Amino acid sequence: MSRRQQALARRIVASFVLLTLLVSGLFSLMVIEAASYAEDFFSEESLNQEFENLLSAESAGRPLHTSRGTQLYVVAPAAPSNLPLWLAGMDPGYQEVDQDGVEQHVLIRDAGERRYVLVQVLEEFERREDFLMAIVAVAFACSVLAAWGIGVLISRRVIAPVTRLAGQVRHRAQLLPLAPPLAPDYANDEVGRLAAAFDETMGTLREALERERLFTSDVSHELRTPLMVIASTCDLLLAQGLGDPHQEEKVRRMLDSCAEMRELVEVFLQLARAPQEKGGDGGAVSLGEVAQEQIEHWRSEAAARNLELTLTTEAADTGRYPAPQVRAVISNLLRNALHYTDQGFVRLVLRSGGFSVCDSGAGIPPDRRETIFQPFVRGDASRGDGLGLGLSLVHRICRQQGWRIRLDEYPGGGCEFRVDLSAV
Repeated sequence: MSRRQQALARRIVASFVLLTLLVSGLFSLMVIEAASYAEDFFSEESLNQEFENLLSAESAGRPLHTSRGTQLYVVAPAAPSNLPLWLAGMDPGYQEVDQDGVEQHVLIRDAGERRYVLVQVLEEFERREDFLMAIVAVAFACSVLAAWGIGVLISRRVIAPVTRLAGQVRHRAQLLPLAPPLAPDYANDEVGRLAAAFDETMGTLREALERERLFTSDVSHELRTPLMVIASTCDLLLAQGLGDPHQEEKVRRMLDSCAEMRELVEVFLQLARAPQEKGGDGGAVSLGEVAQEQIEHWRSEAAARNLELTLTTEAADTGRYPAPQVRAVISNLLRNALHYTDQGFVRLVLRSGGFSVCDSGAGIPPDRRETIFQPFVRGDASRGDGLGLGLSLVHRICRQQGWRIRLDEYPGGGCEFRVDLSAV
């Protein structure tokens, strides 16, 4: 069970427990108040009846007797000195007093020039009341424990279909065209409607994935065929001999561009595949080979912008990497650096397990470095007609291949795009 599902289960259990605490607590308070009221009512009624019997016995000339557990004091209202100190200052009426930890029920009534003080201790009633309080406390604790247990059982039953649905949705096989719908496996309730919504969403997603698969395969076929025709035509022209060195140079540039476009098609097709499918069929090359090739490719562009383009090797790298992906990453980073550098240098630095592209341009503010790899985000929108997709493409290639790329500030100004190829 995930942490989010555990939190939902805890909320269900907590709801049960809190509701039981509220209901059981109110019920227990009502029982306690009812017992206290019954005790006071019974004591007051019995003491009043006791007082009436005393007056009747006194008027008939009979001895004054009280019931068991009741004490009688008869004093003059103006001189209650014969009373215990805790009774001396009390006013007429019924009162309940705690004396030395014992609950005393006192009734004071005046009749003529005499004051009758009746003190009653309900020992049996107190024992029954204590027993009732114990039962209420045990029942309260048991109800809370029962609510916790019921809450745990119900939360598991409630979360079980949600957990099952989450597992089915998370399973990659659910995206296959022949995957069965989810809704028939669930009741027509909230979970069932959620499953039906997932079915509808997954159907839309499957259609989108199928359209993307067909599009990539069509692009692969439709682009490779004319590129192959152009390449074969260029090879044929070079084999026949043109006789003009300038024309031969142009044909060779067209042939190189065809090869570059074939590699780009391979990169785009690879990006459209599953994330775990790394590499491609373009072969593995060393980092030094691709770096030297790209430096030669962009040297004329750098010269046209009066920029110094150099290749520096800090440490030798012995790794082999997929050619189309490495070539696309280095090419886009060099193009980006040349485009946004007005004067100074662009430097490709090789090291063991990776490389960096450094420049002496204006740099990128720290608050924009997190978004610079997002699609359609440009370093300076006023420069050129780019769409802001080059760094996004680089980031997607690195993420698919398991490489890491980050943007740092180069010492003295400018940018350093650092790529770690050893993160595979």
